[in-house]
Amino acid sequence: MSIRKRAAAAYRPRVGESVLDTRTGRTGIYMDTIGGEHYLRAPEGGCEWTARPEHLAPAAPAGGGGIVEGAADPAGRTGPAGRADPAPAPAPAPAQAA
Repeated sequence: MSIRKRAAAAYRPRVGESVLDTRTGRTGIYMDTIGGEHYLRAPEGGCEWTARPEHLAPAAPAGGGGIVEGAADPAGRTGPAGRADPAPAPAPAPAQAA
């Protein structure tokens, strides 16, 4: 009797997720899958590269990890909602005396 190991389920990243290309050691942002290849882009922008599904793994969270806001902007802009300069956070409300 032979014992067969089941293949682990393939890792399926979500658009904008930070992933590790285990073949090259580079961390990239998952953009899309076309023709069975995953398209990745460096977190700081630049040219996309392709990776086979078996060469992808979740990236170790460094600081925030997870989904990168605005990473899937088709115009290639960065920042939340594709804005180059995100809006400043609102000032905290003044404390009220009791």
